[in-house]
Amino acid sequence: MHFTRFRRAFWQAFVHGQFSVAKAAAYSSILTLFPAFLVLASVLEASHQTQGFVQQIAGAVGWVLPPGSSSAALSFFQSKQHHATRIIYSASLVTVLAASGVMISWMEGFRKAYAMPNTWGFWKERAIAFYLVVLALIPLNFATILVAFGSEIEDSIQAQTMHLFKPLILLVWTGVRWAIALLTSTAVMSLIYHHGLPKTQSWRRVLPGAVMATLLWFPATILFGWYVKDYATYSVVYGSLSAAIALLVWLYMVSVIVLFGAEFNAQVYPKVLDAAAASKPTLSKVEAR
Repeated sequence: MHFTRFRRAFWQAFVHGQFSVAKAAAYSSILTLFPAFLVLASVLEASHQTQGFVQQIAGAVGWVLPPGSSSAALSFFQSKQHHATRIIYSASLVTVLAASGVMISWMEGFRKAYAMPNTWGFWKERAIAFYLVVLALIPLNFATILVAFGSEIEDSIQAQTMHLFKPLILLVWTGVRWAIALLTSTAVMSLIYHHGLPKTQSWRRVLPGAVMATLLWFPATILFGWYVKDYATYSVVYGSLSAAIALLVWLYMVSVIVLFGAEFNAQVYPKVLDAAAASKPTLSKVEAR
């Protein structure tokens, strides 16, 4: 049953033009990513006691992004250059506006998945997109802090643990960090699916797609990183632009996965409007009798 819905969701993604929507989202995503790295690195660099924090964040960024493109992102954290306050403010504004553009593209795809019209209007849609960006930052910041201080917490626990139990502690803590990363991703996707439609969906209705998107995102990132590292010829074809092209392709894949999760939700729980429309003839028949 779930495989049938999975297959239908994949076909509906083609029918609804979700792959074209993902292109627009990927374009906005790449405009979001580097200004965000600049702001984060500048804020951390302003404090002279956060060198370990910077190294942990840089390591996490290098692990998440595909090889090649991660080097461009790591340059923000490895650089010792101090940026002017106005540059940080400008980068923050660009980050928020571009992230809102990502949300607007995704919300367009969500409406296509459920065949819903846009009843928000221009300004309300952008206000909701901004709200979703701010709302998504809460669990993402929690996950970032966990990643940044995860090694310090792990070292502290092992220092207070008997040598015999250190391998077990390491295994358990690694599992906990992975579990929190998965739960955070699922929570963020649930928030976006829940609030990203004119007719708000219940948490139960958005959870299947959120779990599906999370489970697809991790292996897709790993497989794409393996492909870029061992088989791709981006540097031969695109030269100095190879890192940006690889990153753009990865962001496109992420957007496709997010939109596919919405299509999957629409297959598991069809929109409530259909149920309401189907009940109207029945009610009219009862009234006629």
